[in-house]
Amino acid sequence: MSPRLLFLAVAAMFAMAAALAHAQGTRLAFYARTCPRAESIVRSTVQSHFRSNPAIAPGLLRMHFHDCFVQGCDASILIDGPNSEKTAPPNRLLRGYEVIDDAKTQLEAACPGVVSCADILTLAARDSVFVTRGINWQVPTGRRDGRVSLASDTSNLPAFTESIDSQKQKFAAFGLNTQDLVALVGGHTIGTSACQFFSYRLYNFTNGGPDPTINPAFFPQLQALCPQNGDGSRRIDLDTGSGNRFDVSFFANLRNGGGILESDQKLWTDASTRGFVQRFLGERLRGMRPLNFNVEFARSMVKMSNIGVKTDTNVLFSVCFVQHGCRAGAGAASVKGHQGTRVGFYSTSCPLAESIVTSTVQSHLQSDHSVGPAILRMHFHDCFVRGCDGSILIDGPDSEKHAAPNLGVRGYEVIDDAKAQLEATCPGVVSCADVLALAARDAVFLAKGPKWDVPTGRRDGRISLASDADNLPSFADSIEELRRKFAAFDLNNRDLVTLIGEQSFLDFGAHTIGTTACQFFSYRLFNFTTTRNGADPSINPEFVSRLRTLCPPTGNETRRVALDMDSAGSFDTSFFKNLRKGRGILESDQRLWTDASTRSIVENYLGVRGLRSVKFNVEFGKSMVKMSNIQVKTGTDGEIRKICSAIN
Repeated sequence: MSPRLLFLAVAAMFAMAAALAHAQGTRLAFYARTCPRAESIVRSTVQSHFRSNPAIAPGLLRMHFHDCFVQGCDASILIDGPNSEKTAPPNRLLRGYEVIDDAKTQLEAACPGVVSCADILTLAARDSVFVTRGINWQVPTGRRDGRVSLASDTSNLPAFTESIDSQKQKFAAFGLNTQDLVALVGGHTIGTSACQFFSYRLYNFTNGGPDPTINPAFFPQLQALCPQNGDGSRRIDLDTGSGNRFDVSFFANLRNGGGILESDQKLWTDASTRGFVQRFLGERLRGMRPLNFNVEFARSMVKMSNIGVKTDTNVLFSVCFVQHGCRAGAGAASVKGHQGTRVGFYSTSCPLAESIVTSTVQSHLQSDHSVGPAILRMHFHDCFVRGCDGSILIDGPDSEKHAAPNLGVRGYEVIDDAKAQLEATCPGVVSCADVLALAARDAVFLAKGPKWDVPTGRRDGRISLASDADNLPSFADSIEELRRKFAAFDLNNRDLVTLIGEQSFLDFGAHTIGTTACQFFSYRLFNFTTTRNGADPSINPEFVSRLRTLCPPTGNETRRVALDMDSAGSFDTSFFKNLRKGRGILESDQRLWTDASTRSIVENYLGVRGLRSVKFNVEFGKSMVKMSNIQVKTGTDGEIRKICSAIN
């Protein structure tokens, strides 16, 4: 296409974008006055994350597609919850949530309550194409955020085995035609897939043989990457030879029988879509002109991004991951929190509830400052077993309290004290689960950390079993094992690093204010390897000597050592600086630096290697809100215990 024709095509596309936007209530430059830096903040955030992890780009593109095809483009895909869209099978491998959360945090600092999560996701999807050398287009904005996110609503998402007729039907339901289908699937030019989603085409497709639509010369390469009975989670490029660049080679691969997914290859084998593939490759068919893929992709993205958009009086979230707006933004003052909790739940029934908890924690900290991280640890151990329901507080010979990971948990007297005062003020109103969630927040704030709004309204659980605590993260867990345990509760890598929730036998919380006993790390000093006098090689040699003085081989194993020696008692980022210097006390802590999947997040908090710094305090509050809403009980579920240590 000539430069003049390309210019005219782009101009026409922008005109169409404006028309579509006006029809939907969105418009170009919606935030020009209310938040003029909105789009640049989103783009710089995408660029920053892309530099450390290029896989973020296709992740954001796919997330936007999956959002728009369920309840419309309303960011409902971002909402946490045990039955939210995130948990549905088609969405379990989605990536890039941390990018949206990061951008939202910055936008809330710059323009509180103005920019919706739905618009951030739409802009980020556009920017993910741009950073992979694709086209840049204008995005109509002004969307509001949806209130509903249900896993059951995702059954209509197109599947990787779907026929073209079925795909066309699903696209047509949203006003998208066959050309839109081919163009949007062309976004796979920057995507990847796990072997488990296409290896059946290599071995068991027809009579135990391969899919005949695959080029025979391509088989050896695919079989080497995805051997029979091999690692089904291994990922390979959907656009072989050009997986990191937004271009038309994806369509060239389809023409050559090199489509990875069955549904992708069908774009070539089905007569109704093959012509569009050819035209995107520059062919002229029966008098029809070639199509510029970049331009047509942008045009289809504008159409898709206006599916079922919510505007005007619909809700706007101030945090993107909380259902019904945990911290409600403009236009959402009465919106409820995740799973029926909400900020200010006791404002009428017990208006002094939060201040009573805060003053109680403060009083106990004055006589024993170590109770702060202990309460934080208790809250973590409660939420990771049966959800945040206060079950860790229940007494009994076989209760959670007596599980091995919980034997060192302290601070129960703080919760009991606060509960006694609340029962005297507002009998039968405030749950033990909420007391614990509020006390954990106050413990951080009183250690000069951040303060965040805690959604309340939890009910107390009636079951507490020591056997349920087996899955708590351990101080010796690998990063992969920690990721698995956190992911089971919809907590991602950033949440893992932020909460520093790996250990289960020590006084942590955020380990920046915690301690541990020698018995949980001395093996790293004397019996770890046969080299360097038996010390863990990931420990700074100078630091080994210091630790050996504190924890000699025949010394007191119960002696406690600060996990953040340079800044014990203060809530700050010095803990992460110590990891960078090889001064992590616990093996699982140091792995946050030595493992590539978490190191970049630590670097974000430190602002090293030219990466834009991410505020640890802000992210910690966000992760705590996410964690504190794990499987909460509300409404008629559970009870309000009169005494936290006993079921009513």
